[in-house]
Amino acid sequence: MPTKLIRIGGVTLRVLLALLFVLSAVAKLFAIDDFELYVFSYGLLPLDLCFIIARLCIGAELALALLIAVGRWRRWVNLAALLILVAFSLFLCYAMIVGRTDSCQCFGRLADMPPAVSLLKNAVLIALVLVYMKIGGDGESRRTKSAVKILVALGAAAALVLPFAVSVPDNWMYGAEEMRFDRAAFAEAIGEGGGLADYGIGSGRHLVAFVTPGCPYCRMTRQKLGTIAERHNIDDGSIMYLEPEEIGIGLFMSITRGMRPLVMLVDNGEVRVTYHYRNIKERQVVEFLNNGVDK
Repeated sequence: MPTKLIRIGGVTLRVLLALLFVLSAVAKLFAIDDFELYVFSYGLLPLDLCFIIARLCIGAELALALLIAVGRWRRWVNLAALLILVAFSLFLCYAMIVGRTDSCQCFGRLADMPPAVSLLKNAVLIALVLVYMKIGGDGESRRTKSAVKILVALGAAAALVLPFAVSVPDNWMYGAEEMRFDRAAFAEAIGEGGGLADYGIGSGRHLVAFVTPGCPYCRMTRQKLGTIAERHNIDDGSIMYLEPEEIGIGLFMSITRGMRPLVMLVDNGEVRVTYHYRNIKERQVVEFLNNGVDK
C-alpha cells in the first residue's frame, strides 16, 4: 500500500477512535445517574464507591480520546486503549454469565445496548485499535517540545477529573439534610384508624418510600434500595413503597407535600431520618434496619 494511503488511513483511524471514546464518555456523563446506578446494581461494591468508579470510567475515556487525538506516546496509549477495551469486555462477559440483558450504558441513553451487542462493539473497536497500531505507527518526533508534552499530560489529567467537576458525586454534594414532610399527617395516618394503619408502620423498624410511577427518580430510588436490600440480605418486608394510587392521592400529598421520592427510616412510628434520591446512605440504612442505629 502506498505510504500516503497508509498515512491517511492512520489519521482516519485515529480520529475515528478518538471520536468514539468521546461519544461514549459524553453520553454516559449526560446520563450519569443511570450509569452509576448500573454499576451499583451488580451489588459488588458499596454505593459511595460506585459514584467514584462511574466517573473514573468516564474520565479515563475522555483522557484516552485526547491522547489518541494528539498522537503522543502512541505505543503506550494504544496499549492502554486495548487494556481498557479488554477490561470492559471481560465485565460484559460477566454480565452475560449472571444473566443480565439490560443496557450496559456504554452509550448512555443514546443506544440501548445489551451486553452481547456491546461485546460485539468492543470486538470491532479492538480490531480497529490493532489496525491502527499496525499502520499508525507507535513513535513520535524527538523534536517534540517538552512544553507540548506537559500540556498534553495536563490536558489528559484534566479530562480524567472533568466528570467530577461536571457532576459532583452525590456523597460529596449532599449531606444529611431532612426532607420536608408533614409529621402530624404521617403520625395520624399510621395511628389507629388512619389511612396507613394496616401497614404496621407504627411498630418495629421500617424503611418507607413514598414514590410515584411516572417519576424517574422514584424509579431509580426503587432500584437503589432494592440493590441495598439484596447486597445486605435485608428482609423485603422492612421496605415499603407507597404510591398515590395505593393509599390515595389526598393522603399521599398531605404527608409528602408533593415532594417525591420521600424515603423515611421509621422506628416504632417515629421518623428518625429522611432522604431524597441523592442522599440515601447505604450504611446508615443497613445499620438502622438490622440494628436500629439511626445516626
